[in-house]
Amino acid sequence: MAYEFKLPSLGDGVTGKVLEILVKPGDKVSKEQIVLIVGTDKVDAEMPVDADGIVEEILVKQGDEVTDGAIILRMKTDGAAPAVPAASAPAVSKQEAPPPASPAIAPSPAPSAATAKAGSAEGLRASPLARKRAKELGINLSDVHLAEGASRISYKDVVDFVKRKIDAGGGSSASGAPGMARKPLPNFEKFGATERQPLSRIGVLTAENMHYAFNTIPHAWISEKADITRLEQLRQQHKDTVKAAGGNLTTTAIVTKAVCSILRKMPQFNASLDDATNEVIFKKFINIGIAVDTPRGLLVPVIRNCDQKSLTEISVDLTDISTRTRDGKNKPDDLDGGTFTISNIGGIGGTNMISIVNWPQVAILSMTAATMEARWNGTAFEPRLMMPLTIGWDHRVINGADAARFVVELKKILEEPFLGWL
Repeated sequence: MAYEFKLPSLGDGVTGKVLEILVKPGDKVSKEQIVLIVGTDKVDAEMPVDADGIVEEILVKQGDEVTDGAIILRMKTDGAAPAVPAASAPAVSKQEAPPPASPAIAPSPAPSAATAKAGSAEGLRASPLARKRAKELGINLSDVHLAEGASRISYKDVVDFVKRKIDAGGGSSASGAPGMARKPLPNFEKFGATERQPLSRIGVLTAENMHYAFNTIPHAWISEKADITRLEQLRQQHKDTVKAAGGNLTTTAIVTKAVCSILRKMPQFNASLDDATNEVIFKKFINIGIAVDTPRGLLVPVIRNCDQKSLTEISVDLTDISTRTRDGKNKPDDLDGGTFTISNIGGIGGTNMISIVNWPQVAILSMTAATMEARWNGTAFEPRLMMPLTIGWDHRVINGADAARFVVELKKILEEPFLGWL
């Protein structure tokens, strides 16, 4: 019998781009076989088919934008087709696909009468991805011009609007973040050979987000060192128990557990600022984002409800989500909903790291390599394993004294883990 495979949910209002089609008409496929890879602004997601059968027709092509319920392919199956969502939506035209990574994008031409400024924000027609990006960057959609011949605002229209503002010295967003006019690069070729390589799609998105966060948030940082000599002994003592449960007892997992206990006591670090209403949004849930270095760039998958999990459960979740992130097998919602971010580059090195807050969060914790140092114990110097910690925060929500209390409390817990239970 005939069966239509429809795109599962990519997240609330999220549109994806078809990056790769892994089957062709006539192919025999099995249930759970990956047939499509769809990219969003946060993740490249593998889409498994949910029935056995033979592919008869593929209704999308590489580069198309697709949204929840879009019909991807039609199959011929032997048995009853599985239940599928009742609503369906056609693939969005390729015109609205996010722009390819490029080292330089020229400003769009001045709009003609056909591309006049759109009307009120309420009456605008815009793709879900365009609305999402405009909201993230503080863009008023009524300020964005339609592309020539287009009937609604696309993701590319929003990005081009931001780039024009930056080029004109108008800041990185319509909300007034300070910016500078882009200066032309010198001719490097006169000094020797060069090679240009476009940024990856993840790299372009990361650059946009970091530029917006750094220009929007008044950052401040404070550092501390924690003596983790005893903690490392305990980690070595219990790591096999956690490994048997399917996880790795890493320093990051331990710090994640410790941070959860502090966030319950200091909720201002688990908040967001709504600068449109001058309100602080305190979240009743604790979802920790963990920065992961991948071949595609830096990604921040999220461990949800960390405060409700044991150290072993956090270790298992962290092992699973880190592996899937490095392998490019994230689920669409793996990178959504974080309330606080932890970044640990200790496996690489470094003596200190000052990180940019992951907007719309208000704080980020950075860790670098622990090293043996001589510490005075009151009668003599002894070798101790010391780990640098740095907290970065949004000074509109968090004051310096509270930031200092945060790192001091974290230092205490890492040096005496029992304190994290009190």
